[in-house]
Amino acid sequence: MDLTRALAFSRYASRIADFDPGLIGEVVERLDAPFAWPELTPGNDPAALPGLLRRLRRRVFLHTMLRDLTGRAQLPEVCGAMTTLADLALREAARVHAGELDAVHGPPQGTDTGTPQELIVIGMGKLGGGELNVSSDIDLVFVYPEEGETAGPRVIANRE
Repeated sequence: MDLTRALAFSRYASRIADFDPGLIGEVVERLDAPFAWPELTPGNDPAALPGLLRRLRRRVFLHTMLRDLTGRAQLPEVCGAMTTLADLALREAARVHAGELDAVHGPPQGTDTGTPQELIVIGMGKLGGGELNVSSDIDLVFVYPEEGETAGPRVIANRE
């Protein structure tokens, strides 16, 4: 399918063109190569993260969709882009919100070692297998390496 037809074929692309007309041009300029992942700089502001992730999602979806519809991308690239987007979004959300929780409750500590415990997010199914597609949901498990509680003014158990 040619690019003009691909853009007309997708209601999603049409909505993006109405909402952010410059984005279509930016994506088309980079269409001959797989998506170039930018460095995210959300800082530690939980309020800024959703907007940043929505903009990245629009860019990734549009780029990947157009590469797919125009025959520039094979299925492994499409699934890889969706998996990378989910992984990056989860990593940033966990990082930013862990900082917010640490400010209120203190950092999680392990009972056995007394060391700081970092939340581990496990992607199950297609996410864990690196096979997400644009309509996949994700199944997650959240764990800490050790039982314990936070070391701060409002103590809670790590699992909380």
